[in-house]
Amino acid sequence: MARIIYDLASKGKGLYHIYTDLDFWDARGVLKGLAKVKRNFGNSPPGDQYPTQVVVEDMSQRVKGEIEKRLKRAIPSPPRHLIVQSIIFSGKFEFDWRQYYPERWSTERVLFFTRKRLPMNQPVINSAYKWVELAINDNIVTIQQHQGARPEETQKSGRKQKETPFGPTCF
Repeated sequence: MARIIYDLASKGKGLYHIYTDLDFWDARGVLKGLAKVKRNFGNSPPGDQYPTQVVVEDMSQRVKGEIEKRLKRAIPSPPRHLIVQSIIFSGKFEFDWRQYYPERWSTERVLFFTRKRLPMNQPVINSAYKWVELAINDNIVTIQQHQGARPEETQKSGRKQKETPFGPTCF
């Protein structure tokens, strides 16, 4: 389900080189052991829409087919760096969930999947006095930042505070 853009062989120096809209951290997990996964900071295609490059030196059809099969089965989500950047500058991030997730998904599943893909170990998103709230309104998922003490949750202390959060350490 992830989109793929093929790079020209001359630009990719004769290697199998593609761009995908799958997030960098998700692509690393999906293509583990098959290919090099790099970030796309360029403008052709734009790095905000296609944040990941996949480069393979092995030109065999078996490896190419396996990479494409895994990418087509993967479900993309908004790039983590765009979420964090938008929350820093405007305090919220909004996207149409139909661009990323299957139509058959319920709103609960969309919110669960989106929350699991958020970089919750980033202090911008999740700290003692900052947190985000997810909501869906007319097919638009809104990730809104709130500041202050959490209303329903007590502060973590002791062993629970030291547990490592889910997700990568950087975006």
